[in-house]
Amino acid sequence: MANEKHVSAESHSAGGTAEQAGGSRETPQKSQFKTLVRHWRLIGVLVLLLMVAGTYVWKNIAVSRTKAHLVQQAGQVISDQNRSYLRLAAVPLVWVVRSEMMRGNYDQVNQYLVQFVREPNMKEIVVARTDGRIVAATNKQREGAPANDFFPPEVLRTDTITVTSREDGGIMVAAPVMGLNEKLGVLILIASPPEYSLDTPSR
Repeated sequence: MANEKHVSAESHSAGGTAEQAGGSRETPQKSQFKTLVRHWRLIGVLVLLLMVAGTYVWKNIAVSRTKAHLVQQAGQVISDQNRSYLRLAAVPLVWVVRSEMMRGNYDQVNQYLVQFVREPNMKEIVVARTDGRIVAATNKQREGAPANDFFPPEVLRTDTITVTSREDGGIMVAAPVMGLNEKLGVLILIASPPEYSLDTPSR
Protein backbone atom coordinates (compact mmCIF):
# COMPACT_ATOMS: atom_id res chain seq x y z
CA MET A 1 0.00 0.00 0.00
CA ALA A 2 2.81 2.37 0.84
CA ASN A 3 4.49 1.72 -2.47
CA GLU A 4 1.25 2.34 -4.39
CA LYS A 5 0.74 5.64 -2.58
CA HIS A 6 4.30 6.67 -3.31
CA VAL A 7 3.97 5.87 -7.02
CA SER A 8 0.64 7.68 -7.15
CA ALA A 9 2.17 10.72 -5.50
CA GLU A 10 5.09 10.72 -7.91
CA SER A 11 2.73 10.36 -10.85
CA HIS A 12 0.63 13.23 -9.60
CA SER A 13 3.71 15.33 -9.01
CA ALA A 14 5.08 14.58 -12.48
CA GLY A 15 1.72 15.30 -14.04
CA GLY A 16 1.47 18.59 -12.21
CA THR A 17 4.96 19.54 -13.28
CA ALA A 18 4.14 18.68 -16.88
CA GLU A 19 0.96 20.73 -16.71
CA GLN A 20 2.84 23.68 -15.24
CA ALA A 21 5.51 23.38 -17.90
CA GLY A 22 2.88 23.15 -20.58
CA GLY A 23 1.02 26.11 -19.14
CA SER A 24 4.12 28.31 -19.04
CA ARG A 25 5.11 27.57 -22.69
CA GLU A 26 4.09 30.53 -24.95
CA THR A 27 2.72 30.20 -28.48
CA PRO A 28 4.59 31.92 -31.43
CA GLN A 29 1.70 34.34 -31.93
CA LYS A 30 1.91 35.58 -28.34
CA SER A 31 5.67 35.96 -28.61
CA GLN A 32 5.39 38.05 -31.80
CA PHE A 33 2.70 40.21 -30.25
CA LYS A 34 4.85 40.92 -27.21
CA THR A 35 7.76 41.82 -29.50
CA LEU A 36 5.56 44.26 -31.41
CA VAL A 37 4.32 45.83 -28.19
CA ARG A 38 7.86 46.14 -26.88
CA HIS A 39 9.05 47.94 -30.05
CA TRP A 40 5.96 49.96 -30.88
CA ARG A 41 7.81 53.27 -30.90
CA LEU A 42 10.34 52.06 -33.45
CA ILE A 43 7.60 50.58 -35.62
CA GLY A 44 5.64 53.83 -35.44
CA VAL A 45 8.67 55.83 -36.53
CA LEU A 46 9.30 53.46 -39.45
CA VAL A 47 5.69 53.69 -40.59
CA LEU A 48 5.84 57.49 -40.38
CA LEU A 49 9.06 57.58 -42.40
CA LEU A 50 7.50 55.37 -45.07
CA MET A 51 4.47 57.66 -45.27
CA VAL A 52 6.65 60.76 -45.59
CA ALA A 53 8.84 59.12 -48.25
CA GLY A 54 5.78 57.98 -50.19
CA THR A 55 4.27 61.46 -50.07
CA TYR A 56 7.55 63.00 -51.24
CA VAL A 57 7.84 60.61 -54.21
CA TRP A 58 4.19 61.12 -55.17
CA LYS A 59 4.55 64.91 -55.08
CA ASN A 60 7.71 64.77 -57.21
CA ILE A 61 5.92 62.66 -59.80
CA ALA A 62 2.93 65.02 -59.78
CA VAL A 63 5.16 68.09 -60.14
CA SER A 64 7.11 66.49 -63.00
CA ARG A 65 3.92 65.63 -64.86
CA THR A 66 2.50 69.11 -64.32
CA LYS A 67 5.73 70.74 -65.47
CA ALA A 68 5.88 68.59 -68.60
CA HIS A 69 2.29 69.54 -69.42
CA LEU A 70 3.02 73.25 -68.86
CA VAL A 71 6.15 73.07 -71.01
CA GLN A 72 4.16 71.49 -73.82
CA GLN A 73 1.42 74.11 -73.56
CA ALA A 74 3.92 76.98 -73.33
CA GLY A 75 5.80 75.65 -76.34
CA GLN A 76 2.63 75.53 -78.39
CA VAL A 77 1.61 79.06 -77.37
CA ILE A 78 5.06 80.47 -78.14
CA SER A 79 5.17 78.66 -81.48
CA ASP A 80 1.78 80.09 -82.44
CA GLN A 81 2.88 83.58 -81.40
CA ASN A 82 6.09 83.32 -83.42
CA ARG A 83 4.15 82.25 -86.50
CA SER A 84 1.66 85.07 -86.06
CA TYR A 85 4.45 87.63 -85.59
CA LEU A 86 6.33 86.49 -88.70
CA ARG A 87 3.17 86.52 -90.78
CA LEU A 88 2.44 90.10 -89.71
CA ALA A 89 6.06 91.16 -90.19
CA ALA A 90 6.08 89.84 -93.76
CA VAL A 91 3.13 92.01 -94.86
CA PRO A 92 4.80 95.47 -94.79
CA LEU A 93 8.02 94.01 -96.17
CA VAL A 94 6.12 92.56 -99.14
CA TRP A 95 4.56 95.95 -99.82
CA VAL A 96 7.88 97.80 -100.01
CA VAL A 97 9.42 95.00 -102.08
CA ARG A 98 6.44 95.15 -104.42
CA SER A 99 6.92 98.88 -105.02
CA GLU A 100 10.60 98.49 -105.88
CA MET A 101 10.06 95.40 -108.04
CA MET A 102 7.50 97.25 -110.11
CA ARG A 103 10.17 99.89 -110.76
CA GLY A 104 12.81 97.25 -111.44
CA ASN A 105 14.90 98.65 -108.58
CA TYR A 106 16.40 95.44 -107.18
CA ASP A 107 19.29 97.24 -105.49
CA GLN A 108 16.77 98.94 -103.22
CA VAL A 109 15.05 95.59 -102.64
CA ASN A 110 18.37 94.17 -101.45
CA GLN A 111 18.85 97.10 -99.07
CA TYR A 112 15.44 96.47 -97.51
CA LEU A 113 16.22 92.80 -97.08
CA VAL A 114 19.62 93.49 -95.48
CA GLN A 115 18.04 95.90 -93.00
CA PHE A 116 15.20 93.53 -92.13
CA VAL A 117 17.38 90.43 -91.65
CA ARG A 118 19.26 92.26 -88.87
CA GLU A 119 16.21 91.91 -86.65
CA PRO A 120 16.52 89.30 -83.86
CA ASN A 121 16.03 85.67 -84.92
CA MET A 122 15.97 86.47 -88.64
CA LYS A 123 18.26 84.19 -90.65
CA GLU A 124 17.65 84.74 -94.34
CA ILE A 125 15.38 86.50 -96.82
CA VAL A 126 15.14 85.95 -100.57
CA VAL A 127 12.94 87.28 -103.35
CA ALA A 128 12.28 85.13 -106.39
CA ARG A 129 10.49 86.07 -109.60
CA THR A 130 7.66 83.98 -111.00
CA ASP A 131 10.12 82.22 -113.32
CA GLY A 132 11.83 80.81 -110.21
CA ARG A 133 14.99 82.92 -110.42
CA ILE A 134 16.22 84.52 -107.19
CA VAL A 135 16.68 88.24 -107.84
CA ALA A 136 17.49 89.45 -104.32
CA ALA A 137 18.83 87.69 -101.26
CA THR A 138 20.62 88.38 -98.01
CA ASN A 139 22.84 85.41 -98.88
CA LYS A 140 24.48 86.69 -102.05
CA GLN A 141 25.47 83.20 -103.14
CA ARG A 142 21.80 82.49 -103.85
CA GLU A 143 21.25 85.41 -106.22
CA GLY A 144 20.69 84.30 -109.79
CA ALA A 145 20.14 80.68 -108.80
CA PRO A 146 16.82 78.79 -109.15
CA ALA A 147 14.75 79.00 -105.97
CA ASN A 148 13.87 75.32 -106.36
CA ASP A 149 17.47 74.47 -105.51
CA PHE A 150 16.92 75.71 -101.96
CA PHE A 151 13.19 75.69 -101.30
CA PRO A 152 10.24 73.38 -102.01
CA PRO A 153 8.60 73.96 -105.42
CA GLU A 154 5.20 74.71 -103.89
CA VAL A 155 6.66 77.81 -102.22
CA LEU A 156 6.84 79.60 -105.60
CA ARG A 157 3.24 78.70 -106.40
CA THR A 158 1.72 80.15 -103.23
CA ASP A 159 -0.94 82.83 -103.62
CA THR A 160 -1.37 83.47 -99.90
CA ILE A 161 1.02 83.98 -97.01
CA THR A 162 2.00 80.56 -95.68
CA VAL A 163 3.98 79.73 -92.55
CA THR A 164 5.63 76.31 -92.26
CA SER A 165 8.14 74.61 -89.98
CA ARG A 166 11.49 73.45 -91.31
CA GLU A 167 13.37 70.27 -90.44
CA ASP A 168 16.10 72.31 -88.72
CA GLY A 169 13.55 73.83 -86.34
CA GLY A 170 13.30 77.12 -88.21
CA ILE A 171 10.17 78.79 -89.54
CA MET A 172 9.67 79.68 -93.20
CA VAL A 173 7.26 82.35 -94.39
CA ALA A 174 6.37 82.50 -98.09
CA ALA A 175 4.45 85.59 -99.20
CA PRO A 176 3.37 86.33 -102.79
CA VAL A 177 4.43 89.68 -104.22
CA MET A 178 1.46 90.85 -106.26
CA GLY A 179 1.57 93.58 -108.91
CA LEU A 180 -1.37 95.52 -110.26
CA ASN A 181 -2.49 92.79 -112.64
CA GLU A 182 -0.17 89.88 -112.09
CA LYS A 183 2.05 88.13 -109.61
CA LEU A 184 5.60 89.49 -109.57
CA GLY A 185 7.25 86.86 -107.41
CA VAL A 186 7.54 85.43 -103.92
CA LEU A 187 9.27 86.68 -100.79
CA ILE A 188 10.71 83.91 -98.63
CA LEU A 189 11.71 84.63 -95.06
CA ILE A 190 13.56 82.16 -92.81
CA ALA A 191 13.58 82.74 -89.05
CA SER A 192 14.95 80.85 -86.08
CA PRO A 193 12.51 80.85 -83.14
CA PRO A 194 13.99 81.96 -79.80
CA GLU A 195 14.66 79.33 -77.16
CA TYR A 196 12.54 79.34 -74.02
CA SER A 197 12.66 77.64 -70.65
CA LEU A 198 10.37 77.44 -67.62
CA ASP A 199 13.31 76.83 -65.31
CA THR A 200 14.17 79.68 -62.94
CA PRO A 201 17.46 81.24 -64.06
CA SER A 202 20.34 80.69 -61.67
CA ARG A 203 21.79 83.69 -59.91
